[in-house]
Amino acid sequence: MKKVMLLMMAALAMTVVSCDKNKIDDEEDEAKIPTPTYRVKNMMKSWEGDDMKSGDMYSYTWNADNTIAKVDMAWAKEVYSTMTFTYNGNTVAVTDAKNDNKPICTITLNDKKLATKIEQAADTEVGKGWKVLELAYDANGFLTLAKADGKVSTVQSIDEDGNIEWWGRVGIEDQVSEQPTAAGWRKKMHTYYSNVNAAGIHGEWDEDVKVKRWFYETGLVGRASAQIMRTAWWYGVVDKDNNVVKQEYAAKLAYYPLNVDANNCVIVETKLYDTKEKYESDPESMGADDKTAFECEKI
Repeated sequence: MKKVMLLMMAALAMTVVSCDKNKIDDEEDEAKIPTPTYRVKNMMKSWEGDDMKSGDMYSYTWNADNTIAKVDMAWAKEVYSTMTFTYNGNTVAVTDAKNDNKPICTITLNDKKLATKIEQAADTEVGKGWKVLELAYDANGFLTLAKADGKVSTVQSIDEDGNIEWWGRVGIEDQVSEQPTAAGWRKKMHTYYSNVNAAGIHGEWDEDVKVKRWFYETGLVGRASAQIMRTAWWYGVVDKDNNVVKQEYAAKLAYYPLNVDANNCVIVETKLYDTKEKYESDPESMGADDKTAFECEKI
């Protein structure tokens, strides 16, 4: 990892980084980005402290070409619905079993089988608060821009190692702009371990794309970072009305202790959240926030 926290702080204090900075867009650099050799089989989000026995569980079934076929959804291990993905050329129809297997959204794919448009008539298990999402990617399949109902909701910057350096949360005044400004945007900055992200886990997932985490792990909304995420830290302090009032790092950051198996597949993604001082002095004692457990399988 070529960037450290202090360097990022200094760089951000001097300038606003363009969403195209350090984009990997030539064949030589693309060859350096490792391709995942594993994929998610099961993902569980724990809402019960440490026990990981209850919570939201998602079980993934894949087609022979490594596209998603279906996702079973469960609460406390009791399946309550199944999302089925049916492909017809560059179009995918998603049906929901608890909605009588009627289509809940339609996805348009590009030639890399990434979603460029997602359309739904109402809020669904895929996402809420929008009817049409438009998504753009760089040459390597990393998401760079998302629009919800025609308004920009987020942009992402990819570093030279093939990691999502930051994603931006749009300010109200910038919802028609594709370039973040210091006045209107917050950025969630990330640092990474040297470990390869063997299963392509989206630890740094951008919630402002406005699709849910389970959908991210289908691979339809872009490539995951090449390495496993270590920290996430907001740059841009907001007031009670969520307006950006200071361009500096937030008082607290999230730290994710490394927990991988022998193949570098994430076992449990534990979010610890506390002050910068606690992170620098004793990160393992930071306050626990939530956990997401994974079971992965060979592609």
